[in-house]
Amino acid sequence: MRQLISTLLLTFGLLVVASPIQAFDDDLEINDINLDDENFLDINAHRFRKSLEYQWYDNTTAWRITGASLDSDFAFIQSELKLQSELSEYVNVRFEIEQEVFYADKDFPFPTAEIEFYPWAGNLGIALLGTPAYEKREMDLGIAVIWGRRPWNYTRFEYLDVDALYNQKNVSDNTFYKEDPKAMKLEGAYLLGEQYKLRFNVSRESQLELIDPDNNGTFKHESSDYFLLFDYLPAPDSVIGITIEGFSIDKSNSQTGQNQQQATDYLSADIYWVKGMGKSYEIRLGTQYDHITNDIRDFIDASENLDYHMKTLQVYSSAYHPFNEHMAWDLGLYVGQVEEEQVYLQDTSKNTLNDSLEAKFRMGFEYSSSDGRNSLQLNISLNLDDVFKDPGDGGGLSFQSVF
Repeated sequence: MRQLISTLLLTFGLLVVASPIQAFDDDLEINDINLDDENFLDINAHRFRKSLEYQWYDNTTAWRITGASLDSDFAFIQSELKLQSELSEYVNVRFEIEQEVFYADKDFPFPTAEIEFYPWAGNLGIALLGTPAYEKREMDLGIAVIWGRRPWNYTRFEYLDVDALYNQKNVSDNTFYKEDPKAMKLEGAYLLGEQYKLRFNVSRESQLELIDPDNNGTFKHESSDYFLLFDYLPAPDSVIGITIEGFSIDKSNSQTGQNQQQATDYLSADIYWVKGMGKSYEIRLGTQYDHITNDIRDFIDASENLDYHMKTLQVYSSAYHPFNEHMAWDLGLYVGQVEEEQVYLQDTSKNTLNDSLEAKFRMGFEYSSSDGRNSLQLNISLNLDDVFKDPGDGGGLSFQSVF
């Protein structure tokens, strides 16, 4: 019966969320994306290592943050906080907030607060959730159906009314929603025996249409995101796995003096082998493919119509070695073939094409608590593809705590 109910919930969620989409991030602008050649190497170099990632997934209360240089003006930012308090076997209270920024400036999102009810103290639960905001028009309100309990062996389907009270509570200006956005999300995590780990996250938001009568403006937005992790553990300290994630965003902004559309798509696939988690040396070898496209159509100035893409295929390796109770070295080598192209549909004289080999060497120093549940790491990088003219390649800082 348990397997049957899990299968029904999973099937229902997949049918509803067959086209995965990301929730509205309050970005009302058309984003001009132009990354540096080595940026996908930068991002990969500053991700948390596998053993820390497993710590994060194994705990319901934790926080982590990363800030790393992308170039002289911009940074890669990843920040997450999750808190859970179990009042009893019937009621949980949860609080979450997360942000990841690398391609455009984004406002920091509101946190999500949630109350989970398990009426029969078993696996079937119902949750009420929302985002608290000073202006009530910005509150999201929703409900979720859950089978199982975090951190593993659960499936959850969530429905969210984005900016649920916007038209009723907006006293700041004359804008209003002509089409209200609705978001749906399916997520789950499973330990399949002792050797397999599966996590997935798929979400969808219907199109919103925001009207601004003061400047004859109309803003439209719909988006999607997805995440899949599948790991095989041939031994407790070893992993062979794949992670796939991405998003799709379509939006348009029409007002007096402006009429543009934008379509942005991102895909990342990482295949890796890790050996020695919890041992003297944690070694990781992998290959990762990243591809981002950004197509802009300008219906007032056709010379600005642009198709942009950047793709990177990289191979990488890293080695983590604790040398006493609190300190460790974490070194990484990243080499990638990068293609970046801008194609102006009207004025081809502005077209650009960069096809290059990028390489970087990251040197990291970690200081952690004696139980390993709190980790602070500092990184600096060398630009190996131009070590004499441009040796420095930025740095970063990351911290993770599970409790």
